[in-house]
Amino acid sequence: MTTMFFNSGREDPRYGDDRHSDLPWGYWLVSAADVPGRPPLLDEQGREWDSVREAFWKGRLGLPEIYSHASNEIMEFMAGYLAIMDGRFVPTEERVQDIFQGDRHLDLFFTTIMRAAGLIDARNGCPTAEGRAVLAMLIATRNRDDAEHEIGLDWIRANRTVVGHGVRRQTAEAVERGERVAARMAHRFATGDIGREPCIKLIGVLVTREIPVRSTIWSMTWPEGDRYARDRFYLWLLERIDRWDDWAAMVVASGARSLTEHLLRLAFCDRPPEGVVGTDDVS
Repeated sequence: MTTMFFNSGREDPRYGDDRHSDLPWGYWLVSAADVPGRPPLLDEQGREWDSVREAFWKGRLGLPEIYSHASNEIMEFMAGYLAIMDGRFVPTEERVQDIFQGDRHLDLFFTTIMRAAGLIDARNGCPTAEGRAVLAMLIATRNRDDAEHEIGLDWIRANRTVVGHGVRRQTAEAVERGERVAARMAHRFATGDIGREPCIKLIGVLVTREIPVRSTIWSMTWPEGDRYARDRFYLWLLERIDRWDDWAAMVVASGARSLTEHLLRLAFCDRPPEGVVGTDDVS
């Protein structure tokens, strides 16, 4: 059975001295099609592949067809990880926070997998010769949607979600439309950061003795790195943009805590019990 693992503290002997480490992984595959460069691609064992990525996923890593639906996202994450580890020395704590959102066990597990696969050198934490070749191949074979984000943390952060590119693009367009309206409002919610923590602020107009000024009258923060939850809440707020002025008035009249409690109640009202269709409108 083909496996990604090998029993060695050195680089994977299967990559070997006959591979040029400066060239992308899979450069030895040859096209068997009438049109040069088109699939099927043949490897040295005569196996046919539809793409270089498929050859790496199935032939090199030994992963079965049943997991192919997730192969692109996993390989993009792998590329980001390799790029980060190749570009500079990344202390463990920084790597855990940036890549794995503070989950030390997930960091340990993935790093162990990469070392066992021969893509990361266990001695110094840098990509092996094969790891660098894999990185070059993955960068060269990205699809158009993934290429919208730089390889590394930019892609990883942009894809911390359960939805695909199409839904994210539609969401971004909806946010853009909502923010064009919000920019003209007296009171509006906005995303930002307080220190290193992502936040949402309610910005209102305070009338002073001199002139009206914009000021933050309410805010909520999330743990460092948890921008996904913050962004989901911001989308929820945008869907209720017609309520923003009333919610700002609530803060002015009763304090910031009153709005926090009100939003919490609304969030639960808006989430029906599983299996129940339809909810009453809430405001």
